[in-house]
This record gives sequence, structure tokens and C-alpha cells, in this order.
Amino acid sequence: MNTVAVLRALHASRQVTLRDLTKAIGVSRNTAEDAAVALVGAGLAEEFVPQTDERPVGRPAKWYRFRSEYGYVIGVDLAVHEVNVIVTDLAGSERARRSGPLDPQATTDDRARAAREVIDSALGEAGIEKSQVLAVGAAISGIVGPDGRVIRSGRLPQTAGCRLGDGLAVLPEVPVLVGNDARLATLAERWRSIGRTTDNFVHILAGRYVTSGIVVDGRVLQGVHGAAGEIGALPESRWQEALSAMGGWPEDRESTVRAAAAGDADARARIDEVAECLATGIAALVLAVDPECVILSGGLSRAGQTLLGPLQSHLDAKTLVPIPIRLSTLGHDAVALGAVRFALDHVEQELFDTDSARLIAALAP
Repeated sequence: MNTVAVLRALHASRQVTLRDLTKAIGVSRNTAEDAAVALVGAGLAEEFVPQTDERPVGRPAKWYRFRSEYGYVIGVDLAVHEVNVIVTDLAGSERARRSGPLDPQATTDDRARAAREVIDSALGEAGIEKSQVLAVGAAISGIVGPDGRVIRSGRLPQTAGCRLGDGLAVLPEVPVLVGNDARLATLAERWRSIGRTTDNFVHILAGRYVTSGIVVDGRVLQGVHGAAGEIGALPESRWQEALSAMGGWPEDRESTVRAAAAGDADARARIDEVAECLATGIAALVLAVDPECVILSGGLSRAGQTLLGPLQSHLDAKTLVPIPIRLSTLGHDAVALGAVRFALDHVEQELFDTDSARLIAALAP
């Protein structure tokens, strides 16, 4: 337990003195040092001397750091037309990224095979061996059950009933965790974007389609069947109307936004129609969970204030209290980043669990 406490402290601070470690976990210096030495032996920590121009006075402090290069995780966005892969160390620092095309009509096995080729390319770019990968996170457009099986997918119907993780493992013993793309993009918002500052928000992912994720008390809601937030399934949400109102994709969207920003009346009316349709479904989510804010991401978010202004007005008219809409700071890689965070959460849970086989094996002499 002391060793795990030291590991948690190192992971949180990245590097820290033995004295501060002792204070952080409330044990004796000898106990903290014994735990740190055990972690060094396991490859999870490293003792080092910080570079400084100052000459130390008295006994120099002992410094330890968490070895984020102990292992790596992979985030995979299995989109309809492409696969996006990001490889990071255990601190979430990017080591490589690669993308490749996917055939929307291809079988699940063929899509997995194409994705594995991109994964192998990314690992090769980073100089990382497959044996160093501790987990893979994968995102797909569809409802994913707790067992990683795709329950249904409107955009990729051939994946229904399949366990995508079976075809994405870099090695048989490396776990593959599969999740819904919108929920994982929401996880990325919580990790790397505006969602860091609030424990309660609704995330609207509006691009080639519109879907959502919900964070309550700091956790992304999944639901019993993994379908929390799928309000777009209801025609009454009017989200499909919003896409139809925008017309061609994405060229027509971009030209419409430019024209509206320049003051074109017809373009502004079109943007207002899109905003009014989007606001209907967003209002239903807002009224259900009463979030602190709404975060808008995806291709439509690039319209910026041209869309945000009318969208905020329509949402305010449909809700009981004004809920601000904010634009995401993440780009096209949001889903892959969420898949990375999904994998990191799994690895951290294993490393910080005193009963974990992985931790026990690492600490074994």
C-alpha cells in the first residue's frame, strides 16, 4: 500500500523530492525511500539529480520521477471513412500519430486489418515495440456494450454484434477497450479542453452527424447499454434537420458561414435555421441534467461566433436558466485523444490497484 501511495504521488507530480514524498503520503522517510527504491527496481520510477547552477548546501535532496516511458498506450479512432491513431507514453505525451483511409462498406475484419497497419506504422515511427504497449483504446460510431461488443451502429451496420477489440490487439495479452466515439470525445474534452474546468457539462459533437456526451460529477455518463446522450435518435431532437438545413458537406457549410459572417441575409437565415434545430435537442439535454455549460465541437464548431450567437439565443429561449455554450479547443483528433485517455485510465487503475497482477509482476524481484 505504501508503494502504491508513493507511485500515485510520483505520477501526480511527475518528479518530487524524497522529503516531499514523505510528507505527501504521511509515512517515515525510510518507508517512503524503501517504496521509491522498489519502484526504481520495477522500472516505474527513477532517481535523478536535477540540473542546476546552484551549489547544494548540506546533504543534497534525493529526487525521484515517474518513468512515463515505462509503457505506452494507443488511441484509435475507427471513423467511417478513416482511422486515426495516436500513441502516447503514460503521461499522455504524444509519441506518434498516423492516419489512413477506411472503406465504409468493408467488413469488420477488413477494417480492423487496415487499422492494424496504421497502428504498426505509428509504433514504427515512435520506435516502440509491441511488447511495450500496455493498452489500446478504440472508438467507433455505434452503441458499445459493457463487454466491448457493438450493439448497433447506424453508420456502420456491419459492425453490429462484433467485438472490435479482438481484431485490434497488438499482442494477445494487450487489452483493447472499445467505446462510443461521442463518449470518448467527451472524455477528451474533460481531459484536454474546456471540460477540465467543470465537473458538469453537455458536449455536442456536430460534424457529419450530430451526437452528444454528458458529464455529471466529473464522470462521462455511459448508461446501462452504453447509449446515454443518444438523443439524436429521436426525430423530435431536430438534429438531422440541422444537417439537412446546412446542405452540402463540408464545402457548402464553409461558404455559407463565410457569407453569413460577411452579412449575407440568406446565409444568415440559413445559419439561424441550423441553430434553431440544434437548440431543440440541446435544450432537452440541458433540461434533463442542468449542466454548467454546453461544449460544442466538431466541424460545425468551426463556424465560431457566426453560429454560436444564434445558437445561444435559441437555447436560452428553450431553457429555464441561461446555460453558456462554449467552443471546444480540440480539433479533428478529439476522438482519438479520448481513446488514449480511455486506455490510460485502464492502465492507471491497474498500476494503482494493490491487488493488480500487473503491479505485483512489476514489483517482483
